[in-house]
Amino acid sequence: MKHGFHILILMMLMLMTSCISEPELSGEEYSSPEAVFMAKVVGDISAEYKRGELLVEFDDATTCRIAKDGVSFIFDELPADVKLLGVEPAIRHLPKNDRVAKRLGLDRWYRVCFDDKESVDRIAKSVAQLSEVCHIQFNSIPKLAADYRCVPYTPVATLSGAAESVMPFNDPINSSQWNLINTGDKSFGSTVVEGADVGVKDAWKLTAGTPDVVVAVCDAPIKYTHPDLAGSMWVNEAEKSGVEGVDDDDNGFVDDIHGYNFITEGYSYGAINWQGDEGHGTHVAGIIGAVNGNGIGVSSIAGGSGNGDGVRLMSCQIFEGEVVGGDRECAEALIYAADNGACIAQCSYGYNSDAYSCDNDYINDSPLEYRALKYFMDPENANHPALEANIAIYASGNEEASNSNYPGALPMCISVTAIGPDYLPAWYTNYGRGCNIAAPGGDHTLTTNDRSMILSTCISETSSDYAYMQGTSMACPHVSGVAALGVSYAGKLGKRFSKEEFTSLLLTSVNDINQYLASGTKNDVELKQYNKRMGTGAIDAWRLLMQIEGTPSVMVRVGTPCSVNLSEYFGESANDITYLKVDVSDEAKSILGLTSTPNVKNGVMNITATKNGSAKITVSAIAGGGQLGGGNNMGGTEISREVSIISRGVCSDNGGWF
Repeated sequence: MKHGFHILILMMLMLMTSCISEPELSGEEYSSPEAVFMAKVVGDISAEYKRGELLVEFDDATTCRIAKDGVSFIFDELPADVKLLGVEPAIRHLPKNDRVAKRLGLDRWYRVCFDDKESVDRIAKSVAQLSEVCHIQFNSIPKLAADYRCVPYTPVATLSGAAESVMPFNDPINSSQWNLINTGDKSFGSTVVEGADVGVKDAWKLTAGTPDVVVAVCDAPIKYTHPDLAGSMWVNEAEKSGVEGVDDDDNGFVDDIHGYNFITEGYSYGAINWQGDEGHGTHVAGIIGAVNGNGIGVSSIAGGSGNGDGVRLMSCQIFEGEVVGGDRECAEALIYAADNGACIAQCSYGYNSDAYSCDNDYINDSPLEYRALKYFMDPENANHPALEANIAIYASGNEEASNSNYPGALPMCISVTAIGPDYLPAWYTNYGRGCNIAAPGGDHTLTTNDRSMILSTCISETSSDYAYMQGTSMACPHVSGVAALGVSYAGKLGKRFSKEEFTSLLLTSVNDINQYLASGTKNDVELKQYNKRMGTGAIDAWRLLMQIEGTPSVMVRVGTPCSVNLSEYFGESANDITYLKVDVSDEAKSILGLTSTPNVKNGVMNITATKNGSAKITVSAIAGGGQLGGGNNMGGTEISREVSIISRGVCSDNGGWF
């Protein structure tokens, strides 16, 4: 019995670790053309896909022959009634890292083009009969994780003024950005919870981003001339100062000054095109890196301090108005991002939650995009000294489904769920399997004035320069922005992390939201269905920076005397140590609202914070004995530990420890 069980487990592991297997074409099972086609096709052929093209993987020998002799022989082997317009590499421009690209088999994939009035199914069945073909994929189409609800910003006549008083930047409408600093202002909704934000206010004192961190926004276009984004755009200097219509830097892309348009390559040499676009990519970009402190519009998570020091945004356009990129265009965007310096891929798109039931389904059905993701994350393609590999962050999806969309559900990616300004799940968010972490995404059901949605940059030609949107599309860039702050800070400190280490730090830098989900309802939905299914918690920028520093954090409840056990900082004998003092700067006192200096007794620090905030304090003690050594004394050595205090209106029973 045990032997049979072990065999079953071994077979399951083999299935779990398998990728695309070469089809067996000999034998009765594959004697018919239909059987050959079904053996070679990957992906859901009933799903939405691009017309007039197929993605085809050839075997190694054919790939070498194409490189030597061209593709004409492929036309000769097809039936006379199959009219192809062309066969070209699926990745139109050679990846910079040829060795990794070939190891992943990216060079074996080609795009077969034909009249878009032709039956894709008929052409695919004919092409499948070629012995040189290993796999065929219809160029499947993902969707943006958005409900396309875009509400232009209009000035609000009356505000509590609380948000304006705490925003450190002079951007005039940032008082409407509860997602950055949530003061509990009820104009964002009657159920708003103070502190339900990304915890960035105090993190900005340590870093507001650095220009060496490049975030690729794989999305609809970024309006790179937007007054609040122009200073944050990634710039390909060789193309900017080069000749229009010429590939000045020889990277295979013409005039890719701020990124590239993978949808309509050939439109003004692949230029980013936002004409007619509703502004999704521009909105996402503004959450990450709209320029802070420029006296214009909104603030952002990693847009710097007003001195040109924010992160840089690369526009990898895979959506254009009604035209949607497929698996191939998404793959090209990821490869371009890796080859041109991005260390974070911000991806607010995915395939429907019911498209795939497990990781292997996605891996086998979307092989080109999966391999491009592997290329982006390969350590050989790392683009920042603080990271040993790039990271990809995806929206979980807006279908109210109990699992994440793919590719975000893959363990190699980060999938983001959405909350509102009340710390509760947004009505639309996916949750459950494959979901990793929560962030503000907005929820219009909380107000009639749309201020409970997310305010960010938009496109004036179709909406306005600033607008409200909601979705896991908006939650996702909050995590990307916090991750960008983390990479910036790690670089500043000279630290370096593996992808796994950094991901672990990011996903444990959270505030507890399950305490809100044990009971009750929202919009007539039982909250308990989300309990422990929104990811690890709500992202907190301060916590991430503290983890990168190596400074432990503890959460205390605002307005309540709290006791902090110092054994985490001074060891198990903390209650036997003689403590000298607790140093609290005036700034920390102000941030936490301390009316008196914390005191330590028997290894426990007693503290009462009266304001939401995050700050560091220093506790000093004597290691060895009851007095310090030195001079005429023989005694112990002074030691000190920095302690990060996070004060919130509520905290979990365990003090906020993960």
